[in-house]
Amino acid sequence: MNITTPAAVRANNLSITLNLIHERGSITRTELMELTQLSAPTISALVNSLISAGFVIEGGSGASSGGRRPTILQFNYDARHAIGVDMGAAHVTVVSMNLAGEVKARQSHRMDIVNLPHQTLENIVQIVKEVIAETRVPVEEILGLGLTVPAPLNTITSGTFLTHYMPSWKGISPAVELAKEITMPIYLENDANAGALAEKWWGSAKQCDTIVFVKLGTGVGSGLIIGNEIYRGFSGTAGEIGHTTIETMGRRCRCGNHGCMESYVGLPGILMDARLGLAEDASWVGSLDNLTVQQVIDAARSGNKFCLQLIQTAGRYLGIGLANLINIMNPGMLVLGGDLAEAGDLLIEPMVASMLKRSIPFEKHMEKIVVSELGQDTVAIGAATLAIIEAFSPSNLYRTLHRLDDLYLKGGEAIQKEG
Repeated sequence: MNITTPAAVRANNLSITLNLIHERGSITRTELMELTQLSAPTISALVNSLISAGFVIEGGSGASSGGRRPTILQFNYDARHAIGVDMGAAHVTVVSMNLAGEVKARQSHRMDIVNLPHQTLENIVQIVKEVIAETRVPVEEILGLGLTVPAPLNTITSGTFLTHYMPSWKGISPAVELAKEITMPIYLENDANAGALAEKWWGSAKQCDTIVFVKLGTGVGSGLIIGNEIYRGFSGTAGEIGHTTIETMGRRCRCGNHGCMESYVGLPGILMDARLGLAEDASWVGSLDNLTVQQVIDAARSGNKFCLQLIQTAGRYLGIGLANLINIMNPGMLVLGGDLAEAGDLLIEPMVASMLKRSIPFEKHMEKIVVSELGQDTVAIGAATLAIIEAFSPSNLYRTLHRLDDLYLKGGEAIQKEG
Protein backbone atom coordinates (compact mmCIF):
# COMPACT_ATOMS: atom_id res chain seq x y z
CA MET A 1 0.00 0.00 0.00
CA ASN A 2 1.32 3.45 -1.00
CA ILE A 3 1.32 5.46 2.24
CA THR A 4 2.34 8.78 0.66
CA THR A 5 -1.18 10.03 -0.01
CA PRO A 6 -3.17 11.72 2.77
CA ALA A 7 -5.83 8.99 2.71
CA ALA A 8 -3.19 6.26 2.97
CA VAL A 9 -1.45 8.04 5.84
CA ARG A 10 -4.78 8.32 7.68
CA ALA A 11 -5.47 4.63 7.16
CA ASN A 12 -1.99 3.66 8.31
CA ASN A 13 -2.27 5.78 11.47
CA LEU A 14 -5.72 4.36 12.20
CA SER A 15 -4.41 0.83 11.79
CA ILE A 16 -1.49 1.46 14.15
CA THR A 17 -3.79 3.02 16.75
CA LEU A 18 -6.48 0.37 16.47
CA ASN A 19 -3.99 -2.48 16.78
CA LEU A 20 -2.29 -0.86 19.79
CA ILE A 21 -5.55 -0.45 21.70
CA HIS A 22 -6.61 -3.98 20.73
CA GLU A 23 -3.30 -5.41 21.96
CA ARG A 24 -3.18 -3.42 25.21
CA GLY A 25 -6.87 -3.71 26.09
CA SER A 26 -6.81 -0.39 27.94
CA ILE A 27 -4.65 2.67 27.38
CA THR A 28 -4.72 6.46 27.66
CA ARG A 29 -4.46 9.04 24.90
CA THR A 30 -1.16 10.19 26.36
CA GLU A 31 0.26 6.67 26.15
CA LEU A 32 -0.90 6.43 22.54
CA MET A 33 0.90 9.68 21.77
CA GLU A 34 4.11 8.34 23.31
CA LEU A 35 3.91 5.00 21.49
CA THR A 36 2.94 6.38 18.07
CA GLN A 37 4.76 9.73 18.16
CA LEU A 38 1.56 11.35 16.87
CA SER A 39 0.30 14.72 18.10
CA ALA A 40 -2.56 15.21 20.56
CA PRO A 41 -5.00 16.51 17.90
CA THR A 42 -4.18 13.56 15.63
CA ILE A 43 -4.66 11.00 18.40
CA SER A 44 -7.90 12.69 19.41
CA ALA A 45 -9.25 12.44 15.86
CA LEU A 46 -8.20 8.81 15.53
CA VAL A 47 -9.67 7.79 18.88
CA ASN A 48 -12.94 9.62 18.21
CA SER A 49 -13.27 7.70 14.94
CA LEU A 50 -12.69 4.39 16.72
CA ILE A 51 -15.21 5.31 19.42
CA SER A 52 -17.73 6.21 16.71
CA ALA A 53 -17.17 2.83 15.05
CA GLY A 54 -17.77 1.03 18.37
CA PHE A 55 -14.28 -0.43 18.75
CA VAL A 56 -13.25 1.76 21.68
CA ILE A 57 -15.11 2.76 24.85
CA GLU A 58 -14.14 5.49 27.26
CA GLY A 59 -13.80 3.96 30.71
CA GLY A 60 -12.69 5.24 34.07
CA SER A 61 -9.87 7.60 34.97
CA GLY A 62 -6.21 6.75 35.20
CA ALA A 63 -3.60 7.97 37.67
CA SER A 64 -2.78 11.67 37.53
CA SER A 65 0.77 12.82 36.84
CA GLY A 66 0.04 16.24 38.26
CA GLY A 67 -2.83 17.50 36.15
CA ARG A 68 -6.26 16.23 35.25
CA ARG A 69 -6.71 12.48 35.58
CA PRO A 70 -6.55 10.89 32.08
CA THR A 71 -9.48 8.97 30.67
CA ILE A 72 -8.88 5.26 30.11
CA LEU A 73 -9.66 3.98 26.63
CA GLN A 74 -10.89 0.39 26.62
CA PHE A 75 -11.09 -1.88 23.62
CA ASN A 76 -14.55 -3.34 22.96
CA TYR A 77 -13.74 -6.97 22.18
CA ASP A 78 -17.36 -7.73 21.30
CA ALA A 79 -17.60 -4.89 18.77
CA ARG A 80 -17.16 -7.35 15.91
CA HIS A 81 -16.79 -11.08 15.32
CA ALA A 82 -14.82 -13.18 12.84
CA ILE A 83 -15.59 -16.58 11.32
CA GLY A 84 -12.93 -19.29 11.05
CA VAL A 85 -13.31 -22.37 8.85
CA ASP A 86 -10.85 -25.23 9.25
CA MET A 87 -11.28 -27.41 6.15
CA GLY A 88 -9.13 -30.46 6.70
CA ALA A 89 -8.84 -33.62 4.63
CA ALA A 90 -11.73 -35.33 6.42
CA HIS A 91 -13.40 -32.69 8.62
CA VAL A 92 -14.74 -29.15 8.72
CA THR A 93 -14.70 -27.07 11.90
CA VAL A 94 -16.36 -23.65 11.95
CA VAL A 95 -16.06 -21.14 14.79
CA SER A 96 -17.40 -17.68 15.47
CA MET A 97 -14.94 -15.68 17.56
CA ASN A 98 -14.89 -12.26 19.17
CA LEU A 99 -11.90 -9.92 19.08
CA ALA A 100 -10.48 -11.40 22.29
CA GLY A 101 -10.07 -14.82 20.68
CA GLU A 102 -13.05 -16.26 22.55
CA VAL A 103 -15.04 -18.85 20.62
CA LYS A 104 -18.72 -18.01 20.89
CA ALA A 105 -20.09 -20.82 18.73
CA ARG A 106 -18.68 -23.83 16.89
CA GLN A 107 -19.61 -26.84 14.82
CA SER A 108 -17.42 -29.69 13.62
CA HIS A 109 -18.37 -32.39 11.10
CA ARG A 110 -16.63 -35.33 9.44
CA MET A 111 -16.90 -35.45 5.65
CA ASP A 112 -15.06 -36.65 2.54
CA ILE A 113 -13.45 -33.36 1.59
CA VAL A 114 -10.71 -34.81 -0.61
CA ASN A 115 -13.12 -36.35 -3.12
CA LEU A 116 -16.26 -34.19 -2.85
CA PRO A 117 -15.31 -30.53 -3.32
CA HIS A 118 -18.69 -29.13 -4.38
CA GLN A 119 -20.61 -30.97 -1.69
CA THR A 120 -18.03 -29.84 0.85
CA LEU A 121 -18.44 -26.20 -0.11
CA GLU A 122 -22.23 -26.49 0.06
CA ASN A 123 -21.91 -27.99 3.54
CA ILE A 124 -19.55 -25.22 4.66
CA VAL A 125 -22.02 -22.55 3.55
CA GLN A 126 -24.76 -24.21 5.57
CA ILE A 127 -22.60 -24.68 8.67
CA VAL A 128 -21.37 -21.07 8.55
CA LYS A 129 -24.96 -19.81 8.38
CA GLU A 130 -25.92 -22.00 11.34
CA VAL A 131 -22.99 -20.78 13.43
CA ILE A 132 -23.80 -17.14 12.65
CA ALA A 133 -27.45 -17.73 13.56
CA GLU A 134 -26.39 -19.30 16.86
CA THR A 135 -24.37 -16.24 17.88
CA ARG A 136 -27.12 -13.84 16.74
CA VAL A 137 -24.46 -11.44 15.48
CA PRO A 138 -25.61 -9.32 12.52
CA VAL A 139 -23.67 -10.12 9.36
CA GLU A 140 -22.57 -6.49 9.07
CA GLU A 141 -20.75 -6.89 12.40
CA ILE A 142 -18.65 -9.81 11.14
CA LEU A 143 -15.22 -8.72 9.93
CA GLY A 144 -14.75 -11.59 7.55
CA LEU A 145 -14.20 -15.30 7.13
CA GLY A 146 -10.86 -17.08 7.21
CA LEU A 147 -10.74 -20.41 5.36
CA THR A 148 -7.91 -22.94 5.66
CA VAL A 149 -6.98 -25.75 3.32
CA PRO A 150 -4.76 -28.80 4.03
CA ALA A 151 -2.22 -27.90 1.35
CA PRO A 152 0.16 -25.08 0.39
CA LEU A 153 -1.42 -22.11 -1.36
CA ASN A 154 -0.79 -21.65 -5.07
CA THR A 155 1.28 -18.48 -5.36
CA ILE A 156 0.85 -18.42 -9.13
CA THR A 157 -2.94 -18.68 -9.32
CA SER A 158 -4.45 -16.50 -6.61
CA GLY A 159 -7.17 -18.07 -4.48
CA THR A 160 -6.25 -21.68 -5.23
CA PHE A 161 -4.05 -24.27 -3.56
CA LEU A 162 -1.77 -27.06 -4.71
CA THR A 163 -4.02 -30.02 -5.44
CA HIS A 164 -1.41 -32.76 -5.81
CA TYR A 165 -3.06 -34.72 -2.99
CA MET A 166 -6.59 -33.51 -3.75
CA PRO A 167 -6.96 -33.73 -7.57
CA SER A 168 -10.75 -33.38 -7.41
CA TRP A 169 -10.18 -29.74 -6.34
CA LYS A 170 -8.12 -28.83 -9.41
CA GLY A 171 -9.22 -25.49 -10.83
CA ILE A 172 -11.54 -24.73 -7.90
CA SER A 173 -11.07 -21.53 -5.91
CA PRO A 174 -12.84 -22.29 -2.61
CA ALA A 175 -12.94 -18.65 -1.49
CA VAL A 176 -14.52 -17.58 -4.77
CA GLU A 177 -17.13 -20.33 -4.55
CA LEU A 178 -18.03 -19.50 -0.93
CA ALA A 179 -18.30 -15.80 -1.81
CA LYS A 180 -21.24 -16.64 -4.06
CA GLU A 181 -23.29 -17.51 -0.98
CA ILE A 182 -21.54 -15.69 1.89
CA THR A 183 -21.48 -11.90 1.72
CA MET A 184 -18.34 -10.97 3.64
CA PRO A 185 -14.60 -10.78 2.93
CA ILE A 186 -13.07 -14.26 2.64
CA TYR A 187 -9.37 -15.01 3.13
CA LEU A 188 -7.57 -18.25 2.24
CA GLU A 189 -4.67 -19.78 4.18
CA ASN A 190 -2.83 -23.06 4.69
CA ASP A 191 -4.02 -24.90 7.82
CA ALA A 192 -0.65 -25.17 9.59
CA ASN A 193 0.06 -21.48 8.96
CA ALA A 194 -3.28 -20.61 10.52
CA GLY A 195 -2.46 -22.79 13.51
CA ALA A 196 0.79 -20.87 13.96
CA LEU A 197 -1.14 -17.58 13.85
CA ALA A 198 -3.53 -18.82 16.53
CA GLU A 199 -0.67 -19.79 18.83
CA LYS A 200 1.09 -16.48 18.24
CA TRP A 201 -2.02 -14.38 19.00
CA TRP A 202 -3.86 -16.38 21.64
CA GLY A 203 -1.86 -19.44 22.67
CA SER A 204 1.48 -20.44 24.14
CA ALA A 205 3.69 -18.45 21.77
CA LYS A 206 2.51 -14.89 22.46
CA GLN A 207 5.96 -13.78 23.59
CA CYS A 208 7.90 -15.46 20.76
CA ASP A 209 8.63 -13.97 17.35
CA THR A 210 10.02 -17.21 15.87
CA ILE A 211 7.80 -20.26 16.29
CA VAL A 212 6.91 -23.57 14.70
CA PHE A 213 3.42 -25.02 14.87
CA VAL A 214 3.26 -28.69 13.86
CA LYS A 215 -0.13 -30.03 12.80
CA LEU A 216 -0.40 -33.79 13.27
CA GLY A 217 -3.43 -34.93 11.30
CA THR A 218 -4.08 -36.84 8.09
CA GLY A 219 -0.95 -35.12 6.86
CA VAL A 220 1.90 -33.59 8.82
CA GLY A 221 2.64 -29.94 8.19
CA SER A 222 4.23 -27.05 10.01
CA GLY A 223 3.44 -23.37 10.12
CA LEU A 224 6.53 -21.20 10.47
CA ILE A 225 6.54 -17.70 11.93
CA ILE A 226 9.79 -15.77 11.64
CA GLY A 227 9.99 -12.21 12.90
CA ASN A 228 6.27 -12.28 13.70
CA GLU A 229 5.43 -12.99 10.03
CA ILE A 230 4.35 -16.23 8.34
CA TYR A 231 7.26 -17.65 6.38
CA ARG A 232 6.11 -19.25 3.11
CA GLY A 233 9.37 -19.76 1.24
CA PHE A 234 10.04 -19.07 -2.43
CA SER A 235 6.89 -20.69 -3.85
CA GLY A 236 4.71 -21.11 -0.77
CA THR A 237 5.62 -24.67 0.23
CA ALA A 238 7.79 -23.92 3.28
CA GLY A 239 6.88 -26.03 6.29
CA GLU A 240 6.04 -29.27 4.48
CA ILE A 241 7.92 -31.18 7.16
CA GLY A 242 5.81 -34.30 6.63
CA HIS A 243 7.62 -34.91 3.34
CA THR A 244 11.12 -34.85 4.74
CA THR A 245 12.78 -38.27 4.46
CA ILE A 246 13.44 -40.20 7.66
CA GLU A 247 13.82 -43.72 6.16
CA THR A 248 15.62 -43.75 2.81
CA MET A 249 14.14 -47.13 1.88
CA GLY A 250 10.93 -46.73 3.87
CA ARG A 251 7.27 -47.14 2.99
CA ARG A 252 5.81 -45.31 0.02
CA CYS A 253 4.19 -41.95 0.77
CA ARG A 254 1.16 -40.46 -0.98
CA CYS A 255 3.56 -37.90 -2.54
CA GLY A 256 5.32 -40.74 -4.40
CA ASN A 257 8.50 -40.64 -2.35
CA HIS A 258 9.66 -43.35 0.04
CA GLY A 259 10.27 -42.93 3.76
CA CYS A 260 8.51 -39.59 4.33
CA MET A 261 7.80 -38.78 7.97
CA GLU A 262 4.09 -38.44 7.17
CA SER A 263 3.96 -42.12 6.23
CA TYR A 264 4.75 -43.04 9.83
CA VAL A 265 3.32 -40.11 11.79
CA GLY A 266 0.25 -39.20 9.70
CA LEU A 267 -3.03 -40.72 10.81
CA PRO A 268 -3.51 -43.04 7.79
CA GLY A 269 -0.16 -44.73 8.49
CA ILE A 270 -0.80 -45.07 12.21
CA LEU A 271 -4.31 -46.44 11.68
CA MET A 272 -3.12 -48.88 9.01
CA ASP A 273 -0.52 -50.26 11.43
CA ALA A 274 -3.09 -50.34 14.22
CA ARG A 275 -5.60 -52.37 12.18
CA LEU A 276 -2.95 -54.89 11.20
CA GLY A 277 -1.64 -55.26 14.73
CA LEU A 278 -5.05 -55.46 16.42
CA ALA A 279 -6.69 -57.78 13.89
CA GLU A 280 -6.02 -60.87 16.02
CA ASP A 281 -7.34 -59.26 19.22
CA ALA A 282 -10.93 -60.45 19.73
CA SER A 283 -11.82 -57.33 21.73
CA TRP A 284 -11.30 -55.18 18.61
CA VAL A 285 -13.32 -57.33 16.20
CA GLY A 286 -16.00 -55.28 14.46
CA SER A 287 -14.52 -51.90 15.36
CA LEU A 288 -11.38 -51.74 13.25
CA ASP A 289 -13.08 -50.44 10.09
CA ASN A 290 -14.05 -47.25 11.89
CA LEU A 291 -10.98 -47.05 14.10
CA THR A 292 -9.89 -43.54 15.17
CA VAL A 293 -6.57 -42.33 16.48
CA GLN A 294 -8.30 -41.29 19.70
CA GLN A 295 -9.23 -44.93 20.30
CA VAL A 296 -5.59 -45.90 19.78
CA ILE A 297 -4.48 -43.21 22.22
CA ASP A 298 -7.09 -44.26 24.80
CA ALA A 299 -6.02 -47.90 24.48
CA ALA A 300 -2.36 -46.95 24.93
CA ARG A 301 -3.23 -45.05 28.10
CA SER A 302 -5.20 -48.04 29.35
CA GLY A 303 -2.20 -50.35 29.04
CA ASN A 304 -2.51 -51.79 25.53
CA LYS A 305 1.16 -52.48 24.77
CA PHE A 306 0.76 -52.59 21.00
CA CYS A 307 -1.04 -49.22 20.84
CA LEU A 308 1.53 -47.71 23.20
CA GLN A 309 4.31 -48.95 20.96
CA LEU A 310 2.58 -47.38 17.93
CA ILE A 311 2.42 -43.97 19.59
CA GLN A 312 6.00 -44.19 20.83
CA THR A 313 7.27 -45.18 17.39
CA ALA A 314 5.44 -42.23 15.86
CA GLY A 315 7.05 -40.01 18.50
CA ARG A 316 10.54 -41.24 17.62
CA TYR A 317 10.01 -40.61 13.91
CA LEU A 318 8.52 -37.20 14.64
CA GLY A 319 11.58 -36.36 16.73
CA ILE A 320 13.89 -37.11 13.79
CA GLY A 321 12.05 -34.70 11.52
CA LEU A 322 11.78 -32.01 14.18
CA ALA A 323 15.49 -32.26 15.01
CA ASN A 324 16.27 -31.33 11.42
CA LEU A 325 13.87 -28.39 11.60
CA ILE A 326 15.30 -27.17 14.91
CA ASN A 327 18.86 -27.35 13.58
CA ILE A 328 17.88 -25.22 10.59
CA MET A 329 15.45 -22.74 12.15
CA ASN A 330 16.25 -22.57 15.88
CA PRO A 331 12.67 -21.59 16.88
CA GLY A 332 11.78 -19.88 20.13
CA MET A 333 8.87 -22.27 20.64
CA LEU A 334 7.61 -25.53 19.16
CA VAL A 335 3.86 -26.16 19.47
CA LEU A 336 2.18 -29.49 18.62
CA GLY A 337 -1.43 -29.57 17.49
CA GLY A 338 -3.84 -31.88 15.71
CA ASP A 339 -5.39 -35.23 16.57
CA LEU A 340 -2.17 -37.09 17.40
CA ALA A 341 -1.03 -34.34 19.79
CA GLU A 342 -3.80 -35.53 22.12
CA ALA A 343 -1.43 -38.37 23.07
CA GLY A 344 0.55 -35.85 25.14
CA ASP A 345 3.53 -37.34 26.98
CA LEU A 346 3.05 -40.75 25.34
CA LEU A 347 4.14 -39.06 22.11
CA ILE A 348 6.32 -36.25 23.44
CA GLU A 349 8.70 -38.28 25.62
CA PRO A 350 10.02 -40.51 22.80
CA MET A 351 9.90 -37.51 20.45
CA VAL A 352 12.14 -35.45 22.75
CA ALA A 353 14.51 -38.38 23.30
CA SER A 354 14.87 -38.73 19.54
CA MET A 355 15.32 -34.98 19.07
CA LEU A 356 18.05 -34.69 21.69
CA LYS A 357 20.15 -37.31 19.93
CA ARG A 358 20.06 -35.36 16.68
CA SER A 359 19.68 -31.65 17.37
CA ILE A 360 22.20 -29.05 18.43
CA PRO A 361 21.81 -28.95 22.25
CA PHE A 362 18.19 -28.16 22.92
CA GLU A 363 17.86 -29.75 26.35
CA LYS A 364 17.98 -26.35 28.09
CA HIS A 365 14.81 -25.33 26.27
CA MET A 366 12.49 -28.27 26.83
CA GLU A 367 9.84 -25.93 28.27
CA LYS A 368 9.60 -24.47 24.77
CA ILE A 369 8.03 -27.69 23.44
CA VAL A 370 4.32 -27.69 24.24
CA VAL A 371 0.99 -29.11 23.14
CA SER A 372 -1.42 -26.48 21.87
CA GLU A 373 -3.59 -25.14 24.67
CA LEU A 374 -6.21 -24.15 22.09
CA GLY A 375 -7.11 -27.79 21.43
CA GLN A 376 -8.91 -29.09 18.37
CA ASP A 377 -10.07 -25.61 17.35
CA THR A 378 -6.55 -24.21 16.91
CA VAL A 379 -6.66 -24.02 13.12
CA ALA A 380 -10.22 -22.64 13.00
CA ILE A 381 -9.23 -19.99 15.58
CA GLY A 382 -6.23 -19.15 13.42
CA ALA A 383 -8.49 -18.80 10.39
CA ALA A 384 -10.70 -16.34 12.27
CA THR A 385 -7.56 -14.51 13.43
CA LEU A 386 -6.54 -14.10 9.80
CA ALA A 387 -9.83 -12.27 9.17
CA ILE A 388 -9.08 -9.92 12.09
CA ILE A 389 -5.54 -9.23 10.90
CA GLU A 390 -6.77 -8.44 7.41
CA ALA A 391 -9.63 -6.27 8.67
CA PHE A 392 -7.28 -4.23 10.86
CA SER A 393 -4.73 -3.67 8.07
CA PRO A 394 -4.49 -0.18 6.51
CA SER A 395 -5.75 -1.36 3.12
CA ASN A 396 -9.01 -2.72 4.58
CA LEU A 397 -9.71 -0.25 7.39
CA TYR A 398 -12.17 1.91 5.50
CA ARG A 399 -14.39 -1.09 4.98
CA THR A 400 -13.87 -2.30 8.54
CA LEU A 401 -14.71 1.02 10.17
CA HIS A 402 -17.82 1.57 8.08
CA ARG A 403 -19.26 3.90 10.66
CA LEU A 404 -16.39 6.37 10.49
CA ASP A 405 -17.21 10.04 9.94
CA ASP A 406 -17.35 10.74 6.20
CA LEU A 407 -15.43 13.97 6.59
CA TYR A 408 -12.55 12.13 8.18
CA LEU A 409 -12.52 9.41 5.53
CA LYS A 410 -12.93 11.59 2.47
CA GLY A 411 -10.90 14.63 3.33
CA GLY A 412 -10.60 17.05 6.16
CA GLU A 413 -7.24 17.77 7.76
CA ALA A 414 -4.55 15.37 6.67
CA ILE A 415 -3.22 13.27 9.54
CA GLN A 416 0.50 12.77 9.08
CA LYS A 417 2.93 10.46 10.83
CA GLU A 418 5.09 12.65 13.03
CA GLY A 419 8.39 11.86 14.60
